[in-house]
Amino acid sequence: MRKLFVASMKMLYRDRQSLFWALAFPVIFVVVFGLFDFNQAPNVRIDVVGADRAPIGPALVQGLDRVDSFDVHRTASEGIARKDLAEGDVDVVLAVPAQTPAAGPAGIEVLYNRSNFTSNQFALTTIRQVVDGMNLRAAGVSRPALVVEAKAVQAKTVDYYDFILPGLVAMGVMNISIVGMGVAVARYREQRILKRILATPLRPIRFLAAQVLARLVLSVVQSALILGVGVFAFGGHVYGNVLWLFVLVVLGNLVFLNLGFAVAGRASTPDAAQGLGQAVALPMMFFSGVFFPVETLPKVVETLVRYLPLTPLLDAMRTVAVDGKSITATGAQLLQVGIWVLVSFWLATRLFRFSETR
Repeated sequence: MRKLFVASMKMLYRDRQSLFWALAFPVIFVVVFGLFDFNQAPNVRIDVVGADRAPIGPALVQGLDRVDSFDVHRTASEGIARKDLAEGDVDVVLAVPAQTPAAGPAGIEVLYNRSNFTSNQFALTTIRQVVDGMNLRAAGVSRPALVVEAKAVQAKTVDYYDFILPGLVAMGVMNISIVGMGVAVARYREQRILKRILATPLRPIRFLAAQVLARLVLSVVQSALILGVGVFAFGGHVYGNVLWLFVLVVLGNLVFLNLGFAVAGRASTPDAAQGLGQAVALPMMFFSGVFFPVETLPKVVETLVRYLPLTPLLDAMRTVAVDGKSITATGAQLLQVGIWVLVSFWLATRLFRFSETR
């Protein structure tokens, strides 16, 4: 068995192009997402109408200009400002009243594009803070009775990159197992290698087991590469025990390798295996929560994707990596993945074949 395993590893190593893309494809995602600054405040273009003719206009514009993410422009025509807002050239329009009535507060009309939710929330909150400061100064309050004393403390910070990093690990494991194994086995069948093995004293199960072990080693190397680039190159965080992540990688790999054998059993050529493997993997990649939480999906779709094999694996990996918990806290997810190991093994035994005809 050891010699078969070494031979399988050599076969993987000699296929340099496939090996390169198997390792490089998920790392490209890690680098691309790492280049984005997801914590940066959104840039907001603001048009202030009537600032030159209103008493409070200069103070309001000066306060807004202090916000680095605001791009503030003065305009005299509210019609033009509304047109720019409707066409998406402006994010927020402020209409400043020409006079400040003595009998009551003056209303500053704020118009915004409802489709830009993130920019709206940031802009409206900041505008209210600027106006509140102007109200205090107008009321003669030079020393507020209460002030906020903010002090930074060292605490666990979780951003979008920390959320997506385990997802990229799981995505890489899935692709290298389903597509990689499916294409490899289909190629062995096309080259009559599997058929020749049937004519030798070597038990086919030993040859396939050596292939599985070689793919498991490759997936662990791939996962270590993804985590290393994400953590050391782009500042990602893994708060739990990394060894538990690799245990989950191996467990999930058993599911996806079985699916790879099932794909190879239905595909007549390596090209067909690649297409069928992508058809199996892509829905899980987009719906199981690799890039976005499944809670953002419609309720019916969310319920359905909970039964996909990648979903509980991702939940377990994030429980360890993001929440910093032990693998023992992922009992429900481990049970689901374990069930999928049995189901996928049954599918593989039903669909896999050694020769072109069943």
